[in-house]
Amino acid sequence: MRIFFLWMVGIFLLTACQKTEVKLDNFDKTLWQNDSKGCQNIRWQMLASLEKQKDKLLGLSQEKVTEILGKPDRQDLQKRNAKRFVYYVSEGSQCGSNKTEGIALILQFGALNYVSEIYRNRYE
Repeated sequence: MRIFFLWMVGIFLLTACQKTEVKLDNFDKTLWQNDSKGCQNIRWQMLASLEKQKDKLLGLSQEKVTEILGKPDRQDLQKRNAKRFVYYVSEGSQCGSNKTEGIALILQFGALNYVSEIYRNRYE
């Protein structure tokens, strides 16, 4: 009986912690993913909308983020198994220009691989 109870609690926790389909308003997944490194400034047009909805991205797994936003332009490994996904949203040196590094949306993942923080690399 005790094992059954523990099994049911485990199943409940797994299903309760998993988020279902994430629907982002004013966001075109295909356009975002096709604007590699933000060189076309298409991502820039969606940034404000994404920032207003960042609560929908907080707590998502790396796999779910990659499903929504695509492969990050850069990944940074940090202390204690933390990681950052960097998505450039504006043209900059990452596009081969002489400009400074473009503005980026950064998703910080904790040691358990879930989004814990979302911010920009610099503010205009």
